[in-house]
Amino acid sequence: MNRILCTLCLLLLSVACTTVSRSGGGVEQVAGWSAPPLDRAVSVRHGRTGEALSFDAFLDALARADVVFLGETHIDETTHRVELAVYEGLLARRKGKVVLAMEMFERDVQPALDDYLAGRIDETAFLDKARPWSNYRTGYRPLIEKARSSGSPVVASNFPRPLRRRVGMEGPEVLDTLEGDAKREAPAELFPNTPAYWRRVDNAVRSHRAMMGDISGDDQRLYSTQSLWDNSMGEACALALDEHAGHSVLHVNGGFHSAYWDGTVRQLLLRRPRTRVITVAISPVMNPDVAEVASVPTADYVVFAEARATDLNDGTWSVYVPREQEYRFHLPDGANDDKPVPLLIWLSGDGFTAPDGMDLWKDRLGGDVAIAVLEPPYPGIQPDLSKGGRWYWPDTFSSDIAALVETVERTWGYLLRHYPIDPSRVCLAGEGTGATVVAAVGLLTDRMAIDAVALNPRQYAKIKDFPLPLPEFRGDDTPPEKTLRVVMADGDNAWWTEELGEYVDIGLDAALVAAADDAWMTERHDENALRAALGIEARPAPEATERRYILIEQDSPRARHWARLRALRAAADGGGPVAVLNAAPDDETAGRITTEILAESFAAKGALPKCPGPFGGTTVVVMPEGTSAEQTEAWLAFEEDDPITKHSRFHRLRIATGADDRTLPAVLQKLNSENRQNVLIVPATFCADATTMRALQRSVRTFEDPMTLHWLPGLGGRKAP
Repeated sequence: MNRILCTLCLLLLSVACTTVSRSGGGVEQVAGWSAPPLDRAVSVRHGRTGEALSFDAFLDALARADVVFLGETHIDETTHRVELAVYEGLLARRKGKVVLAMEMFERDVQPALDDYLAGRIDETAFLDKARPWSNYRTGYRPLIEKARSSGSPVVASNFPRPLRRRVGMEGPEVLDTLEGDAKREAPAELFPNTPAYWRRVDNAVRSHRAMMGDISGDDQRLYSTQSLWDNSMGEACALALDEHAGHSVLHVNGGFHSAYWDGTVRQLLLRRPRTRVITVAISPVMNPDVAEVASVPTADYVVFAEARATDLNDGTWSVYVPREQEYRFHLPDGANDDKPVPLLIWLSGDGFTAPDGMDLWKDRLGGDVAIAVLEPPYPGIQPDLSKGGRWYWPDTFSSDIAALVETVERTWGYLLRHYPIDPSRVCLAGEGTGATVVAAVGLLTDRMAIDAVALNPRQYAKIKDFPLPLPEFRGDDTPPEKTLRVVMADGDNAWWTEELGEYVDIGLDAALVAAADDAWMTERHDENALRAALGIEARPAPEATERRYILIEQDSPRARHWARLRALRAAADGGGPVAVLNAAPDDETAGRITTEILAESFAAKGALPKCPGPFGGTTVVVMPEGTSAEQTEAWLAFEEDDPITKHSRFHRLRIATGADDRTLPAVLQKLNSENRQNVLIVPATFCADATTMRALQRSVRTFEDPMTLHWLPGLGGRKAP
């Protein structure tokens, strides 16, 4: 409730502080739509020392160079503001003698660019001829318009796409046939890039290497698109210096082309070795003031730019907003600074919540281990109407994982700062899609010393979209000690064997571990993998030889999860291991544990679920078809005695039996007339399937607007007394 009141106060405050002004023509505009002043949105650092410097001092340094390379990410709004500010600053400091060169225009459109700058054609004609990038208006138009108003030259530096297609279709010999003006569209000579550069290229596109064929030979590399780009842009900068005496060149390009003073930068220096070059890497981050430069320098200067918004990219625009990432935390009794405990950070699979994950591990490890269970960032309602989240979407996998790396690191950092946790015994673990996140974080984090355990990862193919953290770019910094163990049952072991082999090649302690092949041993096997990572004693095999099982009659993620919880509790009570099965086993001696839901099992405090919400609500238990008269009477007696109200005066219990005045719609109608509008609906079964839950939902569709309806597909997840 405190969080709700705080949110309401913030909303009211924001409304109260909003000012409205009128512009010409009577159009109202809300003040504050402008982006913040640039000096408050960026942090400039020296690329080798990390020392901060003012934007003016930064511009003074750039003005002393012959060529400045601005390495960008193409679609970031603040990055484009930095580029314009740099261009304007150089024009002022060098008295207008600055040539703007741009990757975003190709050499064959130079005549159209010159005509527009000279005023011989209008902007419509220019854009029609110049093949501008899709985000030209928001990203690069301000640069061109500044050049136009100042009378400064602009060089289209990139290799032309039409000619690149000809090279691909006709072979590199086509470059020798160019004559006249067309000859200037291609570099006069091609120089090879360095092996280190191609290692970075291969690493960046490792997920697509199989589709690209064998391009490992020097000849193939020389005429590849990447090589043509770098040669073309490097030569264009050299030619610009020769053609515009006394000018400096400001070249705007993708950051990869100028990182580590390689690629385009090297191509320029091969042609003009004594050129004074300064490279700048512009890096969008959420908080520029606390960002740190890499231990191995990537550029002479790094500008950390506040990530606020992006241009058009693949049909969408975006803005960055801070969002809360919740998690549940448990600290064992007795943990103190003299007795720190290990930490388990757990990520469940898709379709579950943080409480589900805590239910899975608290009883097993919570006496000895601190447990943090992350809530998936994308909450949703599952087909059976249960609540559950997901970790990522295919189309946003890279950005989702990048955010999750930060989430895990911040959770880890906060807990180690404030609680008695042994930093040398931290395990990051998960299963399903959560395990895929674990594997990615284990690979990508450069802060956490962790032992990562990924249990049967799913939907993992796009992990290959991430370049590997190559050891040559770590510098002298000692990397954190990390291990990654991927436990696979029925998955693609060959895929993971290859992937983990690449991790081992860059120095990560990674290995594939076979899952238990006995359903009765699966839970103990996986638990012991976590115990080993946490540095605590393994759980021994049970002494009892009796084998029992729980049969899942409809195999949904929720039903399987609840069956796992019941199996774990039954095993903890003694009598041997308990398996969760989809079909009855061949072993006729194995005993089946019933999942029947009986009213008498829910008399204890907390056995029945309470309706969620800050102001309480009503739990409506729905009798399924075929419920015996005896059980119906028992549930009705529960309503009369109301064990929920006994322990919480803001909550109550109602029973829907299916009788005329006890149908679910009738019960909701009565509650609505009593102004009781927050309701949890749950069938009195172990776990209802999606079809059953959707049918219940359709039966009360008319109440979804005037009431707040919550759903739970059964009572199988509740602890029996």
